Amino acid sequence: MSERTATSPAVKLLSVLLALIFWLFATWERPLQRTISVPVRVVNGAAGMTPSGVPPFVQVVISGPRLIVALLRSDDLVIDLDLSGAGEGVTLFPGVEQRLALPKDLKVVRIYPARMEVRLSKSER
Repeated sequence: MSERTATSPAVKLLSVLLALIFWLFATWERPLQRTISVPVRVVNGAAGMTPSGVPPFVQVVISGPRLIVALLRSDDLVIDLDLSGAGEGVTLFPGVEQRLALPKDLKVVRIYPARMEVRLSKSER
């Protein structure tokens, strides 16, 4: 009988540890939403043209597994607006969320602004 009482605390401790591990897995797999400010970068602008109307950041609400969202670094995200081939005037960029490279399990819930208008004008020298 003394062997049973000696192993009983060890079995109880093991049970508590296993329950804690299962709880952590279940909690970390639940979806989480997070709002991140993502910088906007203009690339491939034509020489002699100045872009205007580009916000420095967009607000993005991202959803996905809690662990992946928690580990996501906002420093690793950027939205590139490619102006190659754009001429003087207004260039529209709809579907801004498609320009954001996220890990496969994450999705964009909301983005503001959802579309951008960039005005290109000739630079004054």
